[in-house]
Amino acid sequence: MNVLLFIITLTAASFLMAALTGCGAPLIAGIPNIFLTEVAPRAVNGKGLAEDGVDAATGKDCRVIESATRKDRKLCETRGSPATDKDFKGL
Repeated sequence: MNVLLFIITLTAASFLMAALTGCGAPLIAGIPNIFLTEVAPRAVNGKGLAEDGVDAATGKDCRVIESATRKDRKLCETRGSPATDKDFKGL
């Protein structure tokens, strides 16, 4: 009986830890978190939430994908500079 109680306690603790870290909730209202944090914001303004955060912290226009795919684009550019003219601005 003690072994069964131990297994139940261990299982419950595992589920609780997963839920508290966010790993147990990959869906919010049936929508995957990656869609809410990356796909939807990119469709709206061409950037993910992390890039929006870096923009706010630096005061510049920061885009990871644009800087990785274009040689004339740095990670963070001054807003309105010629390098930002070719950026995907969203739908």
